[in-house]
Amino acid sequence: MQRIEGYTHLVKDPSSGGVVNNDPIAYANYIKRKKLAKKKLEEEKELESKVISLESDINNIKSDVSDIKELLNNLISKIT
Repeated sequence: MQRIEGYTHLVKDPSSGGVVNNDPIAYANYIKRKKLAKKKLEEEKELESKVISLESDINNIKSDVSDIKELLNNLISKIT
């Protein structure tokens, strides 16, 4: 590996020509950001799932209320 002039943590791989950052703090920060992004994505998916479930529950309740209204209207029409 060859050091890159002017940069303390950058080295160049002579066989591939690739530049590698050897800064352990930068790498640790990268891993931390990656984990946080993954956790945020999982939380968003979980919230989306909860919203879909709640929408389904609300639609079921609407249907039940509609059925109850219809039964009450039928009952009222039979009484009068």
